[in-house]
Amino acid sequence: MPLVRLLLLLVVAASATTALAAQAVERTDIPRRGTLRVTVDPRIITWDRQYTNGTAWQPLGAPLTGDTVGSAAIPSVARIEQDVRTASGLSGFLASLGKGLFSVRQERRTFPISAELGVTDRLAVSVMVPIVRVATRTRLQLSPTGSNLGANPLATQAGADVAYTDFFTQFDDALTQLADSITAGHYGCPPCPQAQALAAQGAAVRDALRRTVYGVGTTGSPFVPLAQSDAGLAIGTTVGTIQQDLATAYNIPSFTDPFLLSVDSLNPDRMAALLADPVLGYGYRFSPFRNSFRIGLGDVEIGAKYRIVTGSRYAVAVAGTVRLPTAGRDFADDLLRQSLGDHQLDVEARLIQELTVAGRVWLNLAVRAGVQRPGTRFVRVAPPAAVLVPAQAGVLLSWDPGDYAAVDFAPLYRFNPRFAAGLTLGYWSRGRDHFTFRTSQDSTDLETRLGTATSAAVLDQGTSERWVRVGAAVTFVGASVEGGFSVEQTISGSGGRVPAATVFRIVLRKAWKVFGSGR
Repeated sequence: MPLVRLLLLLVVAASATTALAAQAVERTDIPRRGTLRVTVDPRIITWDRQYTNGTAWQPLGAPLTGDTVGSAAIPSVARIEQDVRTASGLSGFLASLGKGLFSVRQERRTFPISAELGVTDRLAVSVMVPIVRVATRTRLQLSPTGSNLGANPLATQAGADVAYTDFFTQFDDALTQLADSITAGHYGCPPCPQAQALAAQGAAVRDALRRTVYGVGTTGSPFVPLAQSDAGLAIGTTVGTIQQDLATAYNIPSFTDPFLLSVDSLNPDRMAALLADPVLGYGYRFSPFRNSFRIGLGDVEIGAKYRIVTGSRYAVAVAGTVRLPTAGRDFADDLLRQSLGDHQLDVEARLIQELTVAGRVWLNLAVRAGVQRPGTRFVRVAPPAAVLVPAQAGVLLSWDPGDYAAVDFAPLYRFNPRFAAGLTLGYWSRGRDHFTFRTSQDSTDLETRLGTATSAAVLDQGTSERWVRVGAAVTFVGASVEGGFSVEQTISGSGGRVPAATVFRIVLRKAWKVFGSGR
């Protein structure tokens, strides 16, 4: 309904006859000396698809969609997959959480309010305050069909911690006895290759199973194989064979406990619980399988524009903007998060040109480029393809966002002095971001938590952007209010993950004389 009311206001505003001024792309004109012009420019951007690495678009939920949801987008599942191969002897094991369908729709509503004051008839200064609302709508359908991983019993079964403690205590003691006997020269050692092989196999299986249950470093493990899956049965066979060999061939009968496997197939509720679990799971603050939104102040802009050429057929203006870090910081603890703003300093320069041809065709071209100053950002360190990343990967990094350039072009046809319509074409390019650790201790601490060395530069991948948008626009002008409406669609994207977005934009302007005489 707000959109309908704004459109009605545009129609009412077109009732008077004045020279056409509203435009879909930034114009060269400025308010005259002593005039204050206020612009309300609400924009709605929606998308449920994205371009990835220059390929055709894919749904946002693609990483958790398919007959086999597994290691491709979940680093912890990739690690479990390797450990299960070791523990089960199944070299071709592919981990699967089941058959999934994950639908995601993102929406971003920006409500910028700008005030421009004419210092002279050629120079104006401005301030823009944006209110930003971001929303995410999601739904997960997860079927146990084809699954071979379930929830870690430590998260679902009472007494699981005791069972695992007893199992690994027995396993460790048995391997220690075997190693002591080999060192003491029992079993015909040296060389006793069979005993040596059993000791090596036992140590590898024990370590793999320990990581499967407890994870690595301080990072937990949310999943273990299902008891009745091929991998679960193979692990049971492997453990049973090692126990039998220790008891019958080497007189070490103390290792008898079975390895506890999962009996809990995954569903959206169990997944949501594991995503929120800060120890075994991922430590996200909110379940991603529900609709969510947040609203707040974006990055405030202050600027100035100077009109160089003011001809009736051709006009040129230059402008500069400083974007302030006023938006709230991102939360790496929110899955599928959208930022309210970059929260760092930007400096942007623009060149705007207008050309009128044959009195009817109005060509408007705006070229802009911006330098984004370095800052800091709290992120979870993982490759860009990773969807579920544990909380232990979070660290505050030095962040140097890529600089950008853009071109906007709008050819419009003037049907009469009050109304024009035409097309829009937009191009945007932004360089790759660069992340680095602030101190060497930050890198060491992250390695301790994750159990492996991880470079901050892994985050640089997929951060550059290039896209092209096309659309249509109409403009209206009334006696005291002017406005416009446009719709644009992203038709190509490359460089990284580029939303295949649809953009709806409304522009409303009104001016008041605040000082000086005359117009």
